[in-house]
Amino acid sequence: MSKRLVNNLLFLAIPLVFCTILVLTSWLLVRSWWVELLSFFVPVILVLTVLLLIVGIRVRPGRWHMAAVLLAVLATVKPGRATLVFNRTAPDAPHDLSVMSFNAALFNPYRSYTLESDPHLLDEFYQYLRTTPSPDVLCIQEFYHSGLEENTMTADSIVKLGGYTSFYTNPRYDEDFQGVVGVMTFSTLPMVGRGRLVFGQDDVYNGHWVDIASGADTVRVFNLQLRSMSIRWHRDRGLWDNLTDIYQRLLRGYEAREVELAAIERYLRASPYPVIVCADINALPYSITYRRLRMLFENAFEQKGRGLGFTYRDFPWFVRIDNQFFSPSLEATHFEVLPDIAISDHYPILAHYRLRNGSVQPK
Repeated sequence: MSKRLVNNLLFLAIPLVFCTILVLTSWLLVRSWWVELLSFFVPVILVLTVLLLIVGIRVRPGRWHMAAVLLAVLATVKPGRATLVFNRTAPDAPHDLSVMSFNAALFNPYRSYTLESDPHLLDEFYQYLRTTPSPDVLCIQEFYHSGLEENTMTADSIVKLGGYTSFYTNPRYDEDFQGVVGVMTFSTLPMVGRGRLVFGQDDVYNGHWVDIASGADTVRVFNLQLRSMSIRWHRDRGLWDNLTDIYQRLLRGYEAREVELAAIERYLRASPYPVIVCADINALPYSITYRRLRMLFENAFEQKGRGLGFTYRDFPWFVRIDNQFFSPSLEATHFEVLPDIAISDHYPILAHYRLRNGSVQPK
């Protein structure tokens, strides 16, 4: 293979393909399942683009080749800012409201196999509440409250240990787990309003909103979990069977997510107060889901996070699917992922906000 052919492939064709994918997944809002599929390749493309730039600087293949590489590098700016940030953040910075969002996985990361919560993991979370100042608002997805007398009453314990004065939940009794499953929001501040979110056709993925009064301000906090695409690679299946399964799951998941997002966006736009969205969106920062929410609101990680902000601790490990979005009329002063609380397949995320008087719609 000639040197010219290698240069054309490595420094012209590949960078242009990378650039096209990055533009489709991060710069344009193309609503299609295949664009959602392409978004899963963005982390790899970001790394490979940087490597291409380094190799190109050393090899110096030619002016047009380097122009193609630089074009691809330019396309990484927007997805790069959603991936890696270097903000100044301090937990002791002045703030009016602290908010934690946490997919607790029913307090059992292996719930699919054991069908019960783990009392030891519950004790670890209770110890955190005993020894750490409780966030003003605690939003839990995949919350579990046992209906069995011999098990710890989760909601009661969190209220007592966290010093919470009010809570709200979307209860759904699960026969397999013999308990209440859903999203639940706790608050040390008065809840002056609340309501359910009705979206999609699967009550496993649901949510609600609560209006929190803090001094002269009121903020509406949304707590929700969106449908997972549930993409898995089965080692006991062949290549074609796996690809077919992924295609079907992605297509069904995308269609269901479109219905969910349309309903959720209506709720968000209808809020008379500034908004904080605590959500396990089950989607990457390059997905259509993330970008539609990002068009309405700021993202706490992007504004005040540091590093990569990964929130999922099982395979594939390198994803950020738990988020806090907020109205631009608010100000984030701190954001962090809490990897020391390893009692779920998700890590909790904590953000601090400054509030301002007045009712402001999403941007």
